[in-house]
Amino acid sequence: MEHFIIGIAGGSGCGKSTLSYRLKDRYPELIEVVHFDDYQKEETEIPVFKDMRNWDHPDAIDFKKLRTDITNLINNKHVEVMTKSSILNPAYEKSGRIQHILKPKKIIMVEGYLALHDKNIRDLFSLKIFLDIPIKESMKRRDKVTYNDESEYNDKILIPMHSKYVAPAKQIADLSIDVIKNNKEKVFDIVHKRLSELDLLPVDC
Repeated sequence: MEHFIIGIAGGSGCGKSTLSYRLKDRYPELIEVVHFDDYQKEETEIPVFKDMRNWDHPDAIDFKKLRTDITNLINNKHVEVMTKSSILNPAYEKSGRIQHILKPKKIIMVEGYLALHDKNIRDLFSLKIFLDIPIKESMKRRDKVTYNDESEYNDKILIPMHSKYVAPAKQIADLSIDVIKNNKEKVFDIVHKRLSELDLLPVDC
């Protein structure tokens, strides 16, 4: 089987997971989703910045394992992950990660805030998508709680990391979508149309 690998990046709350899993739900036999957050390192390995664990720095991600797993999917091998995806594992905050098996399907979508950051990962993608959202709107939509004082984390870490590592990916994306001007339905339609034009999905959705 030949695989088409897609990277979907963007700031917190831009709709990366919503888009990816909605496409997967529509075409379960064609699409698999790799949840980027499943490759965050253990807490003790997360770099410290301004006396806080910096979960938004590239060093917090095990890019080597991510590349290995994507490569195994490309080679038609199943991959086991311990997922923290709120869609696959809604009880994560209480119970922790659970086992999930990724299957080698025609379209493999890698969704995550730094999905386009690492060149070794980026080179695997046939299509690079960036969901563009202003940082202020991103903060409003963010549903993760990293510290008790979330505003301090956002001001000292999340916003600077977004500016340095996430936002620049817009310049290298093949398709950049403004998620303020386009609601989630329109974003879905735009991406579906692009994949249909590439003969990866049916024209009608």
